[in-house]
Amino acid sequence: MNLVVNGHAAYCYTGGKPFNPAQPTAVFIHGVLNDHSVWSLQSRYLAHHGWNVLAVDLPGHCRSGGEAPASVEEAAEFITALLGAAGVERAALIGHSWGSLIALEAASWLKERISHLVLVGTAFPMKVSATLLDASLNAPMKALALVNVLSRSTLAPQPSALGPGTWVHGASLALGRR
Repeated sequence: MNLVVNGHAAYCYTGGKPFNPAQPTAVFIHGVLNDHSVWSLQSRYLAHHGWNVLAVDLPGHCRSGGEAPASVEEAAEFITALLGAAGVERAALIGHSWGSLIALEAASWLKERISHLVLVGTAFPMKVSATLLDASLNAPMKALALVNVLSRSTLAPQPSALGPGTWVHGASLALGRR
């Protein structure tokens, strides 16, 4: 679904179903170095079980235009404007990592317009190591590799069968490079 938000193209994956104003709406918000594709399985499931889905690409990410948000507040303003552009009166917000902070901030502003709030991989404050901050400024590919390693559990066993998400590290590196 293509919308115009704050004068820029904004893309939302709908889980393969057309938007239906009579259904409840779930808005999926990705984290740093991600896009709508990290929510493919979850958004598709909800879309095929009676929900509208807006798995958004934040500005400056994947299919959405504009500059990437410089702060949680700026990104929450985008989510608020996105709901207006889509004609959504009430929604569930689901955010991962930085997206969880965006969802939390937007929910604090929208209060009664939020039916559910789901925060995945969240912390407040969300501290970022000095090493990662330095790498993000001076060696972006090193920062991408650090995020990829620090974001994954080494305790999880290798999958016994190939399927979605089989090569999580490689998929995350490719996504971060986009």
